[in-house]
Amino acid sequence: MNPRCCIAVAVAFALACSLPAQEPAPIRAKVGKAIAAVDPARIEATVRTLVGFGTRHVLSRTDSETEGTGAARKWLRAQFDAIAATTGGRLQVTLHDEMAPCVRPNMPKEIRVVNVVATLLGASDPERIYVVGGHYDSRNSTGEDGSGAAPGAVDDASGTAVALEACRVLAAESFPATIVFVAFDGEEQGLVGSGALAKAMAIAGKKVDGMLGCDIVGNTLGMDGARYDRHVRCFSYAASGSDSLGRSLARAVAFAARTHVPDFGVKLILRGDRYGRGGDHRSFFEQGYPAVRLSEPREDFSRQHQDVVAREGKPYGDLPEWCDFAYTANVTRVVIATLAELASAPPPPRVINAQLRRDRYDTELVYELPGNVAGCEFVWRETTEADWTHTIDMAAAAPQATKSGRLLATLKGVCLDDAVVGVRSIGADGSRSRVATPPEPDRFDQRPRTAAGSTETGK
Repeated sequence: MNPRCCIAVAVAFALACSLPAQEPAPIRAKVGKAIAAVDPARIEATVRTLVGFGTRHVLSRTDSETEGTGAARKWLRAQFDAIAATTGGRLQVTLHDEMAPCVRPNMPKEIRVVNVVATLLGASDPERIYVVGGHYDSRNSTGEDGSGAAPGAVDDASGTAVALEACRVLAAESFPATIVFVAFDGEEQGLVGSGALAKAMAIAGKKVDGMLGCDIVGNTLGMDGARYDRHVRCFSYAASGSDSLGRSLARAVAFAARTHVPDFGVKLILRGDRYGRGGDHRSFFEQGYPAVRLSEPREDFSRQHQDVVAREGKPYGDLPEWCDFAYTANVTRVVIATLAELASAPPPPRVINAQLRRDRYDTELVYELPGNVAGCEFVWRETTEADWTHTIDMAAAAPQATKSGRLLATLKGVCLDDAVVGVRSIGADGSRSRVATPPEPDRFDQRPRTAAGSTETGK
């Protein structure tokens, strides 16, 4: 091994082992200041203003300053522009305007979608990107109706308000990584706006390390009459197993909430979205990016995609009167805590593999750390647990440099057969990255293959 590499690894170990077990003050103070700045009154004003445009359907008016989707996006851009004016050029606002295919019945085969995009450029690692957004378009009971009232207060002026308020708060700070705030168009017509933006980012080779979709985060009164206002649901896709990039991001959201917003919870739902339904985070998942959806605990379907009417004495329609703005503010605090934590931290490590020792019940983890990292910590959980339950600091794992220059850590007493293990980077300010995990082995892939390529059967 190169002597200089040995010295660098030794220095990294010394720095990492000197880290206290508890998160130090810098990141806590930074995030605490940010979440304290969240203003429920601004969130309410955003929701009521968007509702005031009558409808924000993709086929609604674009020639008015007060009605329709054109007026709504002009107003949203003006809000982001006003924030940008205070940042000295760090926040850049653009419109992602595209004609995109639409497969919804009774809709044109191609529709115009205009996403409002505000990019807060990272100071030292700008190529690493985190995205947060809600969709500003709305619809009523008739999906192709571009003129009838479609207030869309909870679905999804609430999520758009989260993105706008998070932008206002976080733009006052500088972060190593880039944060992108988006008001998506065309979600109600099949995720058209987010699909176009996610595809464009993938084609451009953008390195998105996480996307938070905020959709339906404003109502807390369930159809059963109970109030659900103490947590937000976090959905994440996984093609197989339970340790996809999206699940890693979901657990990072839960970690940020526990650390910085302890009075408000995140419930991990190990499913991509509500049963049989979808949202804008799916567009980013389909491009290979880590993505999650945040939604209120119990939806009231008399508010969603409904005409504003009364039926048998019961009111229908997605109006601001049914919003809980204090709840949406708490969701905003979780979003801000997550983005501030991840955008402050170094990138996640790269885990090569893990194995159970054959002489004792210890797990060995081979990994690589990114540059500009102060250290790392290891986590594990039983395979049946939704979230990480145990943390092992770097000193206890005693990483050693291998001949290849990678690092090998030993998690004592962790039986890999029964557990999932991972590692996350720690910044100098105590910020934590997403957890990186080793690939789960697949017994079918491990079986020997014949010369023709087919899998051999046991004899």
